[in-house]
Order: sequence, then structure tokens, then C-alpha cells
Amino acid sequence: MSTQPQSKPASEPDRLRTAGGLYGHVVETLGNEITGGHMPAQQIIYAAQLTERFGISRSVVRESIRTLSSMGLLEARPQVGTRVLPIERWDLLNPRIIAWRASGPDALVQQRELIELRLGIEPLAARLAAERIDDEVAQELVRCADAMHAAIQERDSFRFFEVDSLFHRLLLTASKNQLITKFFAAIDAGLRVRENLPPSQLNVRATELHVDLARALVARDPAMASQLATRILEQTLLELEEGDGF
Repeated sequence: MSTQPQSKPASEPDRLRTAGGLYGHVVETLGNEITGGHMPAQQIIYAAQLTERFGISRSVVRESIRTLSSMGLLEARPQVGTRVLPIERWDLLNPRIIAWRASGPDALVQQRELIELRLGIEPLAARLAAERIDDEVAQELVRCADAMHAAIQERDSFRFFEVDSLFHRLLLTASKNQLITKFFAAIDAGLRVRENLPPSQLNVRATELHVDLARALVARDPAMASQLATRILEQTLLELEEGDGF
């Protein structure tokens, strides 16, 4: 008598991959609720509640909690439950947390703080880049700056921030300092949350400063490059303060 081979039970990782859409939905929902203040610090949440709320298995709940815990948003305690942590414990440079906070009440504060952080990083990166940059990268920065200017003329906000992001990635990488380069993910996330700005809010002056910065890098002028990087960020901060009432 022939027998049909029995199917192998799915492992937990397999089940999580199958439920990947649910897992992503849970992480996004809870991440937004925590960073948006809908789940205040010290609130206890229970796996059973999440299982019922989202209609998911406990394995998906565990993986979701593990992901949010790695970002400093949650802390699981045996026999107690999972506690929401205060903002002081969050990984505030994590791109996902930056994206979540951008849609919450702290959006403007976060933008200001990110720009202030960049003021401490990018002028130094520009100075180092002017001393260390490869010719090909310098020319690519010029092309990026020109493309930003063209995007303004075409009123294409998405293209503008795409190229702006590339410009700043190249700038940080050109410093040839690995620690400085590590900040790019946070800087990029801060730029990306502005992609939906209407074209009327794209600043021509800031774009001209990017062009000038690229040329200073081509000219290998560290002092001018640092000064222009500072002016770009000061201009951005001024726009934020004037537009949103800081």
C-alpha cells in the first residue's frame, strides 16, 4: 500500500514570513501609536490583547514586540507584560521612528532637532570632503545640485528630494569618515518626510547654495565648503521657523 508523504510542519520563521504582511501592519500601527502619544510611557500591553485586536498568532505578536523593543519603544517583562518606554529610551535616529514621529505631534520638534544635529555634522563633513573628495564624486555633486534646480523649475517635489538625498549621501561619504557616514540614514529619513511639500515651498535660495557648495568641493576649498554647508542648514531652519511658528 502506497502512502503519501506527509507535509513537514511549518517552522516558526516560515509562519512569520507567511504572516509578513500582518507583522508589518502590527509594527507600523503600534510604532505610530507609541510615537504619537496614543500609548503613553509605562502603559502595559499584553500579548493576548494584541492577538485579539489584530487577529494574529502569538508568534507574530512576539516578533512584533521584539522589533519594537529593539528600537527602544517597548520592554517585555516576564510575569508583568510589555511596557511602553519613554522617549528617552527610543532610538531617535532610527529611520522608522523618524518616519513615525513625522506624522505625529512631535513632527516639527523632530525636524528642528534633526537640522540642529546636521549643523554639527555636515559642515565638518563638507570641510573634510573638500580635502578628500574624488574628482568623479565632486562632479556628481555638481550634477545633483543642477538637477535640484531643474526639479524646482519643473515643480517636481518628489524629484527634488530624491536628488537632495543623493547630494547629502555623496557629501557625507566624500568625507571618508565612517562615523560621519553612519548618520546618513537619519538625515535621509528627515529629508524624506518632506517629499510631499507643495512645489511652492521648495526654496530656490537653498538650491543655489547647494550649487555653490558643489563648486567649492570641486575647487577643493575646505573653509568655503564648510561655510556653505552651514548656510544651507541655517536657511532650512529659518524656513521651518518662519513656516511653522517656532
